[in-house]
Amino acid sequence: MNSSGRFLRLFAWAAGALVCTAGCNNIFVAKHKVLVDAITAPGLEKPTGKSYRLLAKKSVVSQTQVQIPVVKACVDAALVGLGMYEPPANVAPDLFIEVGYGTDSTGRVDPSTRETFLQLSARQNPEKSLDKGTGPEVWDVRVAVLGIAGRIEAAMPLLCAVAANYIATDTHMETKVDIPQNSPMVASVRESAIKALEAKAPAPERASPGDPATQAPAPTPGNVQIGNPVK
Repeated sequence: MNSSGRFLRLFAWAAGALVCTAGCNNIFVAKHKVLVDAITAPGLEKPTGKSYRLLAKKSVVSQTQVQIPVVKACVDAALVGLGMYEPPANVAPDLFIEVGYGTDSTGRVDPSTRETFLQLSARQNPEKSLDKGTGPEVWDVRVAVLGIAGRIEAAMPLLCAVAANYIATDTHMETKVDIPQNSPMVASVRESAIKALEAKAPAPERASPGDPATQAPAPTPGNVQIGNPVK
């Protein structure tokens, strides 16, 4: 069985059945309580129409391997929904966006207090670099949800949707927002990400299922990157 295809199916199921073990006590519409901390340069407008390139930031708290193509697909889906786009590799973007994510369980024994987070930080590119932003940071948004059961990837549609909603916004302090589990903006990110991953998935193997040469390895942080790692 193609392991990357298997993971894609698991992601689709897990993201659609994301379980919140804390703060989801509305008996009619279950909600995720998401922590948001966003800052922005004064007078900055939403980056609709701007191009971007993603750069991976190494997380200092995550000890779990993450399927990076899934993270990228979710971030891309959220940014495209905001009206942004990723330019060709030989075209300089307007913004470089550093992507950080992980699970912070330091000093926390109760699983319901485990924090799964995503952070997006944008830097302008006045010198039209192809691989690194040289301008000032213009906005930063960090979103986190507590008590998510399962893999980090399952929380990415939720985190990316909320992060995109708060881009170029100043919350002044960390704030808590309630996001329904059936939120249309989360469903849109999830569905767009799944379509993008399916489009990039390898074609069905025609050789013998037992032939090791036909088995495509699942993408891991060691062989796939979001742009170039931040040095």
